[in-house]
Amino acid sequence: MQVEKGFTDNWLQPTGTQERLMRQYAGCKRFVSNRALSIEQARYRRGEKKLGSAQMMRELTMWRNNPDPHSSFLKDVPVLALQCVLWELYDSYQRFFKGEQIHPPQFKRKSKAKVGFTESDPASFEIDESNKRVRLPKLGWVKRRFTQHIEGKPNSVTVKWNGARWILSVQCKVEIADSKHPSNTIVAGDFGVVRRVTFSDGVVVPPIDVPWEENRKAFYQRTLKNKTKFSSNWKKVQQKIRKLDSRIANIRKDKTHKFTSTYCKSHAVIVLGDLNIKSLSASAAGTTEKPGKKVKQKSRLNHAILRQGWGELGRLLEYKQLWAGGIVEYQSEAYSSQDCPKCSYRSPLNRNSQDMFECVSPDCGFKANSDDVAAANQLRKFLSSNKGVALLASGYRASVNSLWSGQSRDSASKQEPIEEAAQCA
Repeated sequence: MQVEKGFTDNWLQPTGTQERLMRQYAGCKRFVSNRALSIEQARYRRGEKKLGSAQMMRELTMWRNNPDPHSSFLKDVPVLALQCVLWELYDSYQRFFKGEQIHPPQFKRKSKAKVGFTESDPASFEIDESNKRVRLPKLGWVKRRFTQHIEGKPNSVTVKWNGARWILSVQCKVEIADSKHPSNTIVAGDFGVVRRVTFSDGVVVPPIDVPWEENRKAFYQRTLKNKTKFSSNWKKVQQKIRKLDSRIANIRKDKTHKFTSTYCKSHAVIVLGDLNIKSLSASAAGTTEKPGKKVKQKSRLNHAILRQGWGELGRLLEYKQLWAGGIVEYQSEAYSSQDCPKCSYRSPLNRNSQDMFECVSPDCGFKANSDDVAAANQLRKFLSSNKGVALLASGYRASVNSLWSGQSRDSASKQEPIEEAAQCA
């Protein structure tokens, strides 16, 4: 099986001249994107059809060859790096028309645009790991610190500034064997804030907490208010904030990769909640006519949700399970923390506090941690579905917490789906 694999943990050490050229490339990318977008918007207002990517490529060639000083500087930039911008622009249009994104393509501001460029022609770059360098078009050889070995055949390279250093991402085609997962167990997980993820086998992923970095960032943001905008001191504080943002992102990425790489080897099927994170983290400010309630509390909750990186954790599990021969399934988490696993009584009063589940049914009185209950309900719900029943019939088994079943960690005995689902609770 051939897969595309990215290597992103390598960073560049360019000279001052090379760094200025890379920033110039990023500025030209932004210029081409904004100019193409303005042309398409003007044609839309006149009721004309959009040019499309092929015709816009021809326009780009005219801009580069035109002696007009307003666009002739584009000749100093690799043409493929500019063409990638147009592909991204029209890909954004397609996602908007399909309903995959809310807003159409927007103009890029210098203060918010990403600094970097992509080279998609393998003949235009060269990677020399032995001498720790990489050759980029119109930049020459750039020193590079290799932290991991590049496997397979490189397809494209992307150079970007992450706020602290220049990162080189290499995308390669790698041939891997069609492997069969060493395990045959099924596990379900429940996302949370106090617990990042709680799995039905008793594994709890701790939350991403970076108090020192967030306190320093808040301090610098307060300091930024007293600085003159775009002054030298203002830029210094902005640089410190960007470094802290990069550090927080690296901590979250490191913890997520370490956990997913280890956990994918333990279970063949991992069931996660299908959450609409964008709606969960929406602001509660409301409108002028209908102002929201508890806006500050909701803002803190949104910050805690986004800090955990649930979507990234699921994405990493997906492709790592694919390489290992397993699968990742998604299902709704509705009422998973309100259903009693013992008597199946559903009520919002069953969960009076954040971390405690207590069944209010007079004949039950079951008590447990609410995240453990939600994970067990998620597993029972999946095992009772058509896909879960088929997996159990084909030899898969549920991985449950020994505290719940009173038996081994993995329920190895083959049972009917209904009995197996009941044991998981």
